[in-house]
Amino acid sequence: MKIILADDDAISRKIIAGFLARFGYQVQVVKDGTEAWNLLQTQSAPQLAIFDWMMPGMSGLEVCSRVRAQPRKEQTYIILLSSRNSKLDIVKGLEAGADDYLIKPCDLAELQARLRVAERTLTHEAQLRKHINELENLVRRHNLLGSIAGQHQVAGSSDQEAASEPAPALAAETGTQQLKELVCQAFEELGLGVGNLLAPKSFSTGPDFEVMLPLYFPKDETWLDLRFEFDRRGAHGACRSLLKRSANSPRELQDVLLELIHLLTGTRALTRLKQSAGMFAMNASPIANPGDSAEIHRQSSREYGCKVGELECNISEFATKAPIVSKAVQDLQSGEIVAEPVIASETSHMILLGAGDILNLNRISHLEEDIKRLNLDVSLKVVTIPDASRPYVPLAFD
Repeated sequence: MKIILADDDAISRKIIAGFLARFGYQVQVVKDGTEAWNLLQTQSAPQLAIFDWMMPGMSGLEVCSRVRAQPRKEQTYIILLSSRNSKLDIVKGLEAGADDYLIKPCDLAELQARLRVAERTLTHEAQLRKHINELENLVRRHNLLGSIAGQHQVAGSSDQEAASEPAPALAAETGTQQLKELVCQAFEELGLGVGNLLAPKSFSTGPDFEVMLPLYFPKDETWLDLRFEFDRRGAHGACRSLLKRSANSPRELQDVLLELIHLLTGTRALTRLKQSAGMFAMNASPIANPGDSAEIHRQSSREYGCKVGELECNISEFATKAPIVSKAVQDLQSGEIVAEPVIASETSHMILLGAGDILNLNRISHLEEDIKRLNLDVSLKVVTIPDASRPYVPLAFD
């Protein structure tokens, strides 16, 4: 963990910095409060800081006050050092915004204990932020899907007759060969308009939005990352087609594109592919920095453009061989993906794990308990996520 140490006393700096480095901290040492404040304004500023009270330029107390006055998504945990040992001084330091207070010369063992408290606090805050973000994303997604469903109840009513017709059988090809045409059909099914496959579009400044959809084809033992690239015009076209209005913000526009790709996997076109090729899909995920990722340097197996009504995008396929292996429960690892359903018995319909389930420590533990309780003798067929695909598959290892 990174930590800022601000102290104008050279001997004190050297002793504390050496101690912190010995216990694995990455220490950024500054000599006064002004330097400390400037460092805290950078994007990569540490969340843990130790400030001496009395420093030239700006005192530790002033830095504390400024930090707390500034709205921040991630708070800085501050330990204030001072030779002032009266209760009034301690109260003054804590009220200025310090999270903890140590009297100089500080006992290094006590400092280590206080740092452990700081780390636990920061870890807990990070978990809370993650949980809040997940809840906010769920609310946003619920509202967005409600808007899409509201628009397409009316738009889809004219297609009810067509939707009730049996889907034509797929050609006897492998799933990856059929995908190109079926993705275009899937966009049409969502009510976006008539689809056409085109040559890839050349973006003048690179794509503005990218969404990755990881797929797996058990029959081919092929992992396929499907990357959708949109420029701003095509993205707004997709939004107008789905919501019948423009996006209210860039964040909403990205959310619309993400939900659009999620919705593809539930269409009849891709459902037929799931049935014929055993394909299953992971959750789609946005690429954080469009046009500036390692993804650009991967070799695409196929690239094409797709235009459906106002929507226009490029689609790239990145295929990787990913063999299925059989494993005993005790050999399973977090991050592996179940390739075939795990059923309690031949006569039972109880599914312990489904195809596409991502294994984590909790799931493996529960599976071990179920197998022991039901007295089963099973091995699992699993797939390891290719290294290049791991950033796009949401993994939970706890």
